[in-house]
Amino acid sequence: MDNKIKRWMEKECVPGLAACIVKGDKIVWSKGYGMANLTNKVPFTPDRTLFQIASISKTFTATAIMQLRDKGLIALDDDVNTFLKFPVRNPKHSDKPITFKHLLTHTSSLGEGEALYALYAAGDPVTSLEEVVTQYFTPNGSLWGRKNFSKQAPGAKQSYSNAGFALLGYLVEVISKQPLEDYLQKNVFGVLKMNEASFYIGKLDRERQACAYTFEDEVVDYLCEGDGDGNLLPEGVSPKSGYNEHALYSYPTLADGMVRTSVNQLAHLMIAMMNGGKFEGNQLLKETTVNEMLTCKKAASKKSDEEVGLCWFSDGDFWGHDGSDPGCSTDMRFNPKTKVGFIVFANADADLDRVEELLMAAADAKEMTS
Repeated sequence: MDNKIKRWMEKECVPGLAACIVKGDKIVWSKGYGMANLTNKVPFTPDRTLFQIASISKTFTATAIMQLRDKGLIALDDDVNTFLKFPVRNPKHSDKPITFKHLLTHTSSLGEGEALYALYAAGDPVTSLEEVVTQYFTPNGSLWGRKNFSKQAPGAKQSYSNAGFALLGYLVEVISKQPLEDYLQKNVFGVLKMNEASFYIGKLDRERQACAYTFEDEVVDYLCEGDGDGNLLPEGVSPKSGYNEHALYSYPTLADGMVRTSVNQLAHLMIAMMNGGKFEGNQLLKETTVNEMLTCKKAASKKSDEEVGLCWFSDGDFWGHDGSDPGCSTDMRFNPKTKVGFIVFANADADLDRVEELLMAAADAKEMTS
C-alpha cells in the first residue's frame, strides 16, 4: 500500500498526505507521506500535522445542534426564525418556514451565492460569523442576492448548502449564548479529547500547520486574480509553474468548513460515531441520536448511490463526509456495523478515490498493526 500511495501522489502531484484506519474504538494504523511544508521540508504526519478539514467541519456543527436538541432547547422541525433577530426566508417561497432538519439535510432551499467565495483570505477572519450570516440573509445586506436562494421550496429538493451550515453555526451561538468556537471547545472537542482543534490559525501551532498547494504545469493568472479563493498566494508572491504554496487562509463562515486538526484527533469523532456516541468513556451524543443522524433520506440525484442522513452521507455500507478547498482534499468514512473506518488528508486539489480504495482494502484485512 505504501508504494501504491506514493506512486499515486507522484502522478497526481500531491505533496503530502496522512491517513489512519480505525477498528472498533482504536486507531490500528496511521501513517504520513510526503511533505506538509515543501519550503521548510516538514513531513506530513497523522499525529503532529494540523490541517483544515474543509467540509468535514459540518459534522461538528451538526453534533452541536443535536446536543442542543437533546437538551430540549430546540426541535428539528422548529422554524429557525424563532431563534433569529432577522428572518430567513426564501423570497420565492416566503410562506414556507426553514427548519433545523432542512438545514441538516441540505433541503433548506438556501443557495450558494458567489459572495461567500469572495470571503476567502489569508490569515484568520476579521468578520464575525454573526455578521457574515446577517449580511448574507438580510435583504439589502452586503452579501444578499437572489442567487442565495434556489427556485425550490424548503424541503422539496436536496441541494448542498455551505450557507445553510454557516446559519446552523450561528444558531448554535444564539441558542448557547456563546461563540461557536467556545461551545465546541467545551462540549465537543473537549469531550473527544481533541486538544488541538480550532477554527483559528492563531490558536494552533503555526509550525505544525500544513500548507495547501496548487500544482500547475505553467504560470496561470487565476492564482492571484481578484478576491477570495482565487487569490490565496502569500503577499508579494507570483504564480509559477509547479507547486504554488498558499498562505494559511480562512473564511468567516467557519461552521461549514474551517475546523483544523490532525488525522488522528479527527478519528476520535469517528470512533464516537461508531460506538454509540462514546469516546473513551465520554458520552458525546446519545446512541439514539447517533442512529437518528445515520438514518437515510434519498439524495436528490438519481445518478448517485449516495444518501443523506442528518449532515452525514451514506454510500453503500459506509457513512462519512468529505471536504475540499483550494489545495485541500479530505475524507472520513466508516461502517457503523463492522466498526471499521478510515480518514485521509491531502494538501492538494485531488480526487482521493484511489487512496480510499487502498485504505478500505487494508481495513478489511484480518490483521492490521499500528
